Amino acid sequence: MQTLRFATLVLLAATLPLATRAQTADNPSVQINKDNRTIAISATDHAEADPDVADLHVGFTVYGATLKDAYKAASDSSNGITKAMLDAGATRSEIQSQSQRVSRLTDYEIKTQKGMKFSVQQSWTVSVDPKDAALILDAAVQAGANQSGDINWRMKNNIALDSEAIRLATEHARALAAELAKGMGVTLGKPLYATNSISNGFIAPRVRSFAMMSDSVEAKTAAPLAIEAQRVQSTATVQIVYAIE
Repeated sequence: MQTLRFATLVLLAATLPLATRAQTADNPSVQINKDNRTIAISATDHAEADPDVADLHVGFTVYGATLKDAYKAASDSSNGITKAMLDAGATRSEIQSQSQRVSRLTDYEIKTQKGMKFSVQQSWTVSVDPKDAALILDAAVQAGANQSGDINWRMKNNIALDSEAIRLATEHARALAAELAKGMGVTLGKPLYATNSISNGFIAPRVRSFAMMSDSVEAKTAAPLAIEAQRVQSTATVQIVYAIE
């Protein structure tokens, strides 16, 4: 796993007389006096990696003049989309139903849908290898998944990425504490207290290019969209209180 390092380091407190810090869940009580000499440091850093799961959001809406017509169209679309995704390489365990809805249209919707009176909607989340995302999404859309496209990128397990972010943040916290102690003319001691928080997210998305339909006479459908995965990141903030000697 490759990582990139970015750090934001913030000094929280240093030893000065005649001051006392209040205690909170994220901010330990530090009695600042001649008998308790400490440095409290906060450091934020993050690690990043390519995702190993792409959660595709796939769905469709169909209409019918009668409930029976709408339901029949939905049944055909539902089974056709599922088969297309399976044929493209997805497995049944990767396809999870999210919602199904049958509803009667409002008078305004009936006018806009040219007399259709009922709609049926269905959606799935399909968790696949990122390299297969474009192909499986394309198969679903070609089979009638007319409300599809959102993709969430993630790790199967965040432990390794979180651990790396904490390690980097801890290294930077100690480096800052050491420089601060050096500037104060004291020796940095052992850590007395530490806490951390973790958040997960994405690196800014890469530009996605859209494949154009081939000029070939034989081309019947457009090629799959060119989709590139967003890198996943874990951000760690540590707060460490060091003794000084």
